[in-house]
Amino acid sequence: QKTYRSLITESHVKQALKAQQGSSAKLLSWTVTDFTNKGDNYACIVTSVDVCYHKEGKDRKTSFVVKCNPCRALSIFNEFTTMAFQKEAGYYLELMPLFNAQLSRVGREPIRAPHCFFAHLTEQEEVIFLGDLRPEGFKMFDRMKGMDKAHAVLVLKELGKLHAASILYQKETSVVLEDKYTHIQKDFQSVSGGDEFKKILTSQTENAAEMAERISGYEKVADWLKDFAPSSMDVLLEQLKKSPPFDVLCHGDCWNNNILFRYDETGVPVDVRLLDFQINRKASLATDLNYFMYTSFNGPERKDNLETFLNVYYESLREVLEAGGTKAEFTSQELQEEYHKKNLFGLIMAMMVVPIVVSQAAEIMDLDNITDGDFVENHRERMLKQLDSNPLLRPRFLSVFDDMLEYGIIS
Repeated sequence: QKTYRSLITESHVKQALKAQQGSSAKLLSWTVTDFTNKGDNYACIVTSVDVCYHKEGKDRKTSFVVKCNPCRALSIFNEFTTMAFQKEAGYYLELMPLFNAQLSRVGREPIRAPHCFFAHLTEQEEVIFLGDLRPEGFKMFDRMKGMDKAHAVLVLKELGKLHAASILYQKETSVVLEDKYTHIQKDFQSVSGGDEFKKILTSQTENAAEMAERISGYEKVADWLKDFAPSSMDVLLEQLKKSPPFDVLCHGDCWNNNILFRYDETGVPVDVRLLDFQINRKASLATDLNYFMYTSFNGPERKDNLETFLNVYYESLREVLEAGGTKAEFTSQELQEEYHKKNLFGLIMAMMVVPIVVSQAAEIMDLDNITDGDFVENHRERMLKQLDSNPLLRPRFLSVFDDMLEYGIIS
């Protein structure tokens, strides 16, 4: 029986060490050290490798964060996992150097993300070695808490820069990014488990409808969601279609579990790192913005600061484009309109992701001990139980419904 730990080999460690420290570094010993919690890992398992090596006459230490195939029995996830690793390795090793070259050309700092030192992509044995950001003081944000303005501004500035770098690259070359780097095109619908994903999405929407039904005053929302459920996958794909001039290479999975922060001595966040590029895609930048807004905030923070947030993002994007000698092809007003055109994407992702965001470890599906057949039903039962047992879920969902009513998305 393969386990994720058995996927990490000495050969991998040697290659990662060479990439990080140069060929004069000689590996002495290495150990796998787990540091994440159940509930922090979905498509992959994140662990770390502590390394002792000899270089320039001294024994030294370093560490890597390693993402591994979780080796699960769930076949619907296996294909998705393989796709996620191809996409993530492709982002770090192929796309990020292109974008960073653009940023360097216009005098800007590289993308704030870990460095990838090694990737092994044989199916069902995938591992990716990344730089360990913990020694520099980077920490995960508590996903139970909604983001506040100070954290959000750091993320949105970086997202604006990331998106702008992909626009600059695309302007400079006649090569269409997703034609050359075909992993970009792979998405939920491209795995044969796409039908399973559709079932999960439909069932999540029905769960949300059932939740709305139990809360007085939300009957209209419940009816709308029930009608919407069968077409939710089609709408998702429609929302992910190209929408020029807003198309960028999106992060695709920008929620508070995939972002690290560094703090000053008073506890104020001063720096950020984006992680997990496993669902990167070419789509409207507003899909990334809606995903972030509807998975990572409590209602009041999102509502009170929305205009500020969109402006911070727009200014960051515009500033990088102008440094590159080009103008944004849309105004901040048009960005706001496009943001609202993609609110449905935010709603769908909220229904998928928010139950995970606010769940305690015990409430999370035990993905290691579940089979394909009972996945959807098991998921549904857990979510409805969570509605009663988890005080965070209801207000999060209601704030999303309230937004959708106010913006005329649910009518």
